[in-house]
Amino acid sequence: MDTAEMYERGVADAYRGVANPTYYHQYEPYRRAYEQTRLHMRKTGTVPIVDVRRVGLNLLFVVAVVVILVGVYYFTTTSVFVAPKARPTVVVLPTLPASQQLAYATNTPLPATPAPLALKKGARAVIQNTNSNPLRVRISPSTSAKVAAYMRDNEEVQVLEGPILADGFVWWQISGVSGSGWSAEHNNDGVVWIVPVP
Repeated sequence: MDTAEMYERGVADAYRGVANPTYYHQYEPYRRAYEQTRLHMRKTGTVPIVDVRRVGLNLLFVVAVVVILVGVYYFTTTSVFVAPKARPTVVVLPTLPASQQLAYATNTPLPATPAPLALKKGARAVIQNTNSNPLRVRISPSTSAKVAAYMRDNEEVQVLEGPILADGFVWWQISGVSGSGWSAEHNNDGVVWIVPVP
C-alpha cells in the first residue's frame, strides 16, 4: 500500500472517529493524516461521520443479546407448559329402595390391632428359617469372628444385647441351650433368623 493511499485511509478514519490500530502504529503517513485531520476537526468543530453500518450492527448485536437473556430468564423462571385444569366429574349415585339399603352398625368398637413384635434387649425369640442348616453364633458381631455356637430351628433364645450394625448386618447377642454369642438378625435376602415371640 503506497503512501498516498495510507494518507487517504488516515483521513477517512479520522472523519469516522476510529483509528485502525495496526495502521496507526506501523505507518507514519496514516498516523500523520489521522492526527492532522482530527486536529482540523477540533478547530473547525466538525462532527465525525457516523458509520451507520457499524453502529447498526453493534445495536443489532446488543438487542440480540438482550432478547436471549430475557428468553433464558423467562424459560427458567416460569413454567412454559401448564397442565389444563381438570374438571370435576359429577357422579350421580342411584338411590336404593329401603328394602335394599344396608344397615350400618353404630358405636361398635373396632378390634385393637396388636402391635408387631420387635426384637429388643431382654426379649425372647426363637430361631427360624435356617433351612436345616445350623445358625452360626459368633463371639463378636462380625462375619469374620470365631463361631461360638450353632443353633437349630425352633430353639428358644434370650436377647442379651443389641442391635449393632456391622458388616452390613444387624447383630444381636443371644443365649440359648446351645450356647451364647452374636448372630445376624437376617440374611442378605432379608430372611429373618431371630424371630421375636410373646
